[in-house]
Amino acid sequence: MQAAPLWDPTICQFVGLLKVTDFIDILRHFRLTNLNVASLATRSIAEMFQDETIANAVGIQFGFWSVDSTTTLKQACKLLLSTHSMEFLPIVMPEDMRVLACITYTNILEHLVTHFREQRRLFDDAIYDLKIGTYHDRIAKVSPHQSLAEALALMHAHNLSALPVVDGNDKLLGVYSRSDITFLTQASDAEDAVANLDLRLQDVLNQQRADVTTPDAMHTCSTAHTLQSIFEYFAQLRFNRLFVLDDQERMVG
Repeated sequence: MQAAPLWDPTICQFVGLLKVTDFIDILRHFRLTNLNVASLATRSIAEMFQDETIANAVGIQFGFWSVDSTTTLKQACKLLLSTHSMEFLPIVMPEDMRVLACITYTNILEHLVTHFREQRRLFDDAIYDLKIGTYHDRIAKVSPHQSLAEALALMHAHNLSALPVVDGNDKLLGVYSRSDITFLTQASDAEDAVANLDLRLQDVLNQQRADVTTPDAMHTCSTAHTLQSIFEYFAQLRFNRLFVLDDQERMVG
């Protein structure tokens, strides 16, 4: 589970959405400020986010934007693409405020590909020629010798969900996703989790390979792939990022 709705029992309403990345950002904040991380065990979610320094560091936004089962796909897309920078859109039953599901861009894309697969292909041009995506000098990337804390700081600063890990020749070695909690599962307590932020990315990638429950985040395509094939690939993998490789297997996008 990547996100969970926050329920306020005092007003009987959902007030926000807590993501895995929010918790990781809290750990980053405690590491940077040398706060007593053991206090996390005794403080409630409400108490933590009432602390302005934590709320500002994490960038959490209170407010529960949701839809019900009568909402159209077009309306849902507009809300996901709104200024709220939403990654998840909860579907709520208005009668009793039950959350039926949280949909993402990947869910919508999977639906579109499934229902429009047999239609005339309008997207036969290569993604590289269409300049869809991020390429060359605009790519944020890290080396396997950098720390997990450095990677997380870079992703937070640029609002990225993942970073490619490359060698000196831009060969793709692996991918670190901001929602990957492998380093947390290896920790014995909160202090250990904060200490694990100093791990080298190479060590983190090795942990991922040893943990069979960690989904593979490294999916690639070539510069020649068409937009239609990319849509189908996303829907098949239920994934939202691909790394573009050139003929020499170097990452270019």
